[in-house]
Amino acid sequence: MKKFDRIFIYIVGFILGSLLVSMIMKRRALKEEASVDPWVMHNAAAVEAGAEGLPEGLPEVIQIGKILDFGYLPNEAEAQSRVWHLNFEESYPYVRVEEDLSTGDFSYMAADQVLIELADDVDVTALKPMLDELGLRLRMFNRKDQIAVVGVLTTQIDAVPATIEALQPYSELFRAVGPDVIEFK
Repeated sequence: MKKFDRIFIYIVGFILGSLLVSMIMKRRALKEEASVDPWVMHNAAAVEAGAEGLPEGLPEVIQIGKILDFGYLPNEAEAQSRVWHLNFEESYPYVRVEEDLSTGDFSYMAADQVLIELADDVDVTALKPMLDELGLRLRMFNRKDQIAVVGVLTTQIDAVPATIEALQPYSELFRAVGPDVIEFK
């Protein structure tokens, strides 16, 4: 085989390989674009059916969010709080705004995850059996700070408190579990 033939075969192989990789990457991108995010689809009809708008006086950055869901907790008849799930396209995607009806105070948190502070000498890998049993997903963790962030059970309006309650039987694994609070500066 001549030197020219080797170079020609190498170039043809390189071009074919590049085309194949390009097609695979485009296919993955199209597949991701086509997948439906359950948070965006969830209760879109609730907004059209008359979900309450956000009260005035909230931070401006919250006012621009798209309302995905609205409800009262524990229920509308015995309401203790009003809850909105919001979607933002450029910042954190899913935010939960909760108004305590007795005080009028607002709290802001991630709508799709909770924060777990692991107990001393508990590694994040010890959470796997609990997460598997509850059908939860570990989103991220920080071994140095002993923190794990876990997705919520559902996309319902009570997802954050329901997930925190579901984690309580495993309290030996953590010091604290609570919402992933958002603080404005």
